[in-house]
Amino acid sequence: MPSRQPLLAALDDDMQIVEIIGDLAKQAGFTTCVTTDYSQFDETVRTRKPDVIVLDLQMPKKDGIEVLRQLAEQKVRSSIILLSGVDERTLAASEQFACAAGLSVLWTMQKPFSPEELLERFLHARAAAGPLTVENLQHAIDSDQLLLYYQPTAKRFADGSWDIAAAEALLRWDHPERGILTPDHFLDMGERFGLMQSMTDYVIQKGVEQLRGWQAARLDLQLRINVAANLFTDIGFPDRLENLLLEQSIDPASITLEVTETSMLEQHKETFDILSRLRLKDVNLAIDDFGIGYSSLTQLFRMPFNEMKIDKSLVLQAADSKEARVMIDALVGLAHKLRMTVCAEGVESEDVLTFLDTVNCDSAQGYYIGHPVAADELPGVIDHWAEVQRASFGSRLRSVDG
Repeated sequence: MPSRQPLLAALDDDMQIVEIIGDLAKQAGFTTCVTTDYSQFDETVRTRKPDVIVLDLQMPKKDGIEVLRQLAEQKVRSSIILLSGVDERTLAASEQFACAAGLSVLWTMQKPFSPEELLERFLHARAAAGPLTVENLQHAIDSDQLLLYYQPTAKRFADGSWDIAAAEALLRWDHPERGILTPDHFLDMGERFGLMQSMTDYVIQKGVEQLRGWQAARLDLQLRINVAANLFTDIGFPDRLENLLLEQSIDPASITLEVTETSMLEQHKETFDILSRLRLKDVNLAIDDFGIGYSSLTQLFRMPFNEMKIDKSLVLQAADSKEARVMIDALVGLAHKLRMTVCAEGVESEDVLTFLDTVNCDSAQGYYIGHPVAADELPGVIDHWAEVQRASFGSRLRSVDG
């Protein structure tokens, strides 16, 4: 059976540009669906799952950022090409937004463009199209193509301010042809073929080394790391982590391990041994995605977690749903009664952060506070957030004076 020809979908408001893109993509070996109609484009993305998407940013009814946001919400895994007449800074900012939202941006190009250059790039994209394989992923691990992005977490203080106090290490794959790939593109494959341990070891090693670098630069942060529950089977892990922290002169209390898929914890007899020893060594343990899915109330008192992380799908509804706010309030109260701290993820507006303050949530994470960024960009994110907090604090003072 012949292999499927890769599909390229394009959305642009200029019919002439659409026709040029379609002709060049066909020359490069793609089947195409190129259009000026957003509805047709959306239908193609949903039903045919294109390998490559070419997107203009300046469109009259729905601009490119809105389209990128929807693609991220749909967890689209296509390689994305941004082709637009906007200035370089706007194009770069749009690329950064897309990458932070979990999309894979192959490259960007300004209009007007050279058809010869676009064809060459389409040929490159065609060569990279098709499914990723476990051999690709193993090569990425062996050849140091993995890297970490960091998403800030803000801590609540008594005066109503929220200061960035931690960063969550998030794995990325810097693919030589496909660009920066988020875990949605490869994590399931890594789990199926037994590569999760190698990837987790990488995140812990590089994350702790980066934390040491930040502290040497007098950046006072803690580090959060995701660890799948089915990896808590190695009784030597607590000692190896302790030795790494000693080697890097890191206080174990600066580390929080966020445990995902916690329903699997009780399948392994080593789990209670490993989790208990980690807490005895002062490493923090957070039960992740609480309030939906795998989490269980019994795990809050049967296992030595000292933090509850409320699932973002619940927090995202807090702006519009009274029921969601009641649930979050109840979960915060329950956690505090069990002497646990609470982190809410999925905070995308000031209103939701204000609500979390009213229910005494301890910390918060989400795009409103900061997107995942490369390590060297995090200080700028922290500075920007400090400015937002100063402006918010000044606004509250003026409101009281008035």
